[in-house]
Amino acid sequence: MKKVLVGLCIGIALVASEGLSDLDISSDSKTYDRLFKLAKSGDLDSQTMLGEMYLDGIGTQVDKNKAFFWISKAANQGDSEAQYLLGFMYENGIRVETNMDRAASLYAKAAKEGDIMAKFNLALMYKEGKGVKVDKAKAYSLLKEIEQSKDVIASR
Repeated sequence: MKKVLVGLCIGIALVASEGLSDLDISSDSKTYDRLFKLAKSGDLDSQTMLGEMYLDGIGTQVDKNKAFFWISKAANQGDSEAQYLLGFMYENGIRVETNMDRAASLYAKAAKEGDIMAKFNLALMYKEGKGVKVDKAKAYSLLKEIEQSKDVIASR
């Protein structure tokens, strides 16, 4: 999951820029230890990143149960990245039974908050009628939003 690795790097950079400049990203296990402490203290971004680390085995062993726990915890508190990841887990049957309706619902929540990957996956679901009724106009609209987001990001 390239997105997870990129998200982890970006997330760590964001966490570091918010006053945690001593976070050592040179060692995955040290990063894991710091994120675990932050996640336990209630930090949403850290909960999401910790879930991703468990999902991909970065700095720790792959543990889909712990990944699901931390990602669900952050998603239920409104973290759009976690909502996307949880939707991905439901769509692909990772730790849970495949549930396209639940995946679409989670992608919709994350897409509403601007998550590009959630918009893309939701657009595909609308195009193919997975978890939602086929709606090519909605699929096109979501893809158009992604294109506009890409232009905004590129201009920064």
